[in-house]
Amino acid sequence: MPGLLPRKSARLIWLLLTLLTAAVFVRLGFWQLDRADQKQQILQNYAAAPKLQVADINADTDLYTRVSGEAVLLRQQLLLDNRIYQGKAGVHVLSPVLLGPDQLLLINRGWLPLDPARRHLPNAPVPAAAVKLSGRLAPLPQVGKRLGNQPELDPALWPQLITYADQNVIQQAYRRALNLPELQLLPYVLQLDASMQAGFAGRNWSPVNFGPKKHLAYAWQWFTLALAVLVTWLVVTRKQNKQK
Repeated sequence: MPGLLPRKSARLIWLLLTLLTAAVFVRLGFWQLDRADQKQQILQNYAAAPKLQVADINADTDLYTRVSGEAVLLRQQLLLDNRIYQGKAGVHVLSPVLLGPDQLLLINRGWLPLDPARRHLPNAPVPAAAVKLSGRLAPLPQVGKRLGNQPELDPALWPQLITYADQNVIQQAYRRALNLPELQLLPYVLQLDASMQAGFAGRNWSPVNFGPKKHLAYAWQWFTLALAVLVTWLVVTRKQNKQK
C-alpha cells in the first residue's frame, strides 16, 4: 500500500501534463487557422482594391489601392536599412512626393546594395523631371521589432539612413526640410511597380510573406502533434497495465 499512492500520483501527473501539452498544440493549430484567415482576407482586399490617380489619394485612402499618375520626386530621400534581396543586405530607397501644399507621400523605389562597412551610402539618383508612377499603397515598412525610438533626422542632410519608419519623426524632418510646418506624411508608401523606370531592384512586392496554405500546413502539423501526444500516452499506459 505505501507504494500505491505515489504510483497513482505519478500517473495522474503524467496524464495532466499530456493533456496540457495536447491542449497547447491544439491552441497553436487554431492560431495558425486564424492566421490563414487573416492572410486570405488581406489577399482578397489586395485583389479588390480600387484605382486612383496619385493626386487624389489622402490619409483615408484604402491600403493596397492601385495608384497611377505623374509626380516630381524630391531629393530628400530616406534609405531604409536591413532589407535583404537575393541574400544580400541593402536598403529600400524612399523618395518623397508632394501632393498639394500639405501632404507628402513616400515612394518605395526598390532595393540597392549597402556597403558592408557603411562608409558610403548607395547612389540613388533622383530624376530631374516628373516621372510616371504606378504601384500600390502599402503600410509604412517596418523591420522586425522596434528597439527604442528613432532618433531625430537632420533636415539638412540627405539622403539619410533609417532603421525604422517612424511616421512622426519622418514627418517632423520633412516639415523642417521643406519649410512646411503643416505638412502631413501619409501613413503608407507607394510600392513602385517593377515596370516603372524610376526604380531599382527587388520590386517583386507582395502583401504577405507567404500565403494561407502554409499556415494551414502548420495548423495540420500542430493538430497531428496533439494527436501523437495523446496516442503515445495511451500506448504507454496500456503497456504499463499489461506489465502489471
